[in-house]
Amino acid sequence: MKYDGIVIYSDLDGTLLDAERKLSKENMDAIDYFTSQGGRFGVATGRMEQTTRIKFPDLNLNLPSIFFNGAMIYETNTDTVLYKTAMSDDLKPVLREIMSIYPKVCCEISIHGKSYVFNPNDTAREMAEREGFELEEAPWDDIPGEWLKVLFIEKHETLKFIKADLEGLNRTDLNIVFSEHEFLDIMDKSASKGAALKRLKSIYGNDWRLIVTVGDNDNDLELIQTADLGIAVDNATPAVKKASDYIIMDHNTPCIPQVLEVLEGHL
Repeated sequence: MKYDGIVIYSDLDGTLLDAERKLSKENMDAIDYFTSQGGRFGVATGRMEQTTRIKFPDLNLNLPSIFFNGAMIYETNTDTVLYKTAMSDDLKPVLREIMSIYPKVCCEISIHGKSYVFNPNDTAREMAEREGFELEEAPWDDIPGEWLKVLFIEKHETLKFIKADLEGLNRTDLNIVFSEHEFLDIMDKSASKGAALKRLKSIYGNDWRLIVTVGDNDNDLELIQTADLGIAVDNATPAVKKASDYIIMDHNTPCIPQVLEVLEGHL
């Protein structure tokens, strides 16, 4: 078939979804056509693993997808975790220190299937609603281990200071990256969308002849760089645009039909 051996991994927020965080019919139809012609489609997102099943149940995913910015590879159709990497157990005092310096910042700690929050704000509540999970407040000592991602939610200027403070610790075990203007994500150093894609390629690569990725923000940079064909939407950050092979219209114009147009020159 036309798209046999071709793989597309797309970011969700700011890429596949429009400014209202909606999945357009045009994107859905293009994905359905792509997969009906032998293509393989998955998402690569900073969101939790249940978000596609709860919020986008009709999204045609026929590949294991990448969640928590690469800290988990999850097969949504069989509810199977194929891979996950947790953060160091000694991170808790570090975060408590950050919270003492920035006492009003919202901090969300994600564990498989659950999310704990300190100082929940409107942005965090809106995020939980659109992604389909509940925020739970708990004392530090009651939060279990195996943290997959820590998310700080605050104005960008404050987050830049937090990022600098964390980087100033000279820890080599953290991946610290902006996923949105007001979202600062922290994962284990081995966790990134690009690293997860490499792991998937090592498993399925014999069946894949062309890997295409689509993204917009700095947490998509390695994803774009790892692909055979990296595509940025026009609202992407400068770094992502620079690393991409193609730049298409912004996320308010359905991206997958445009990706299929680009693919015509590579079949």
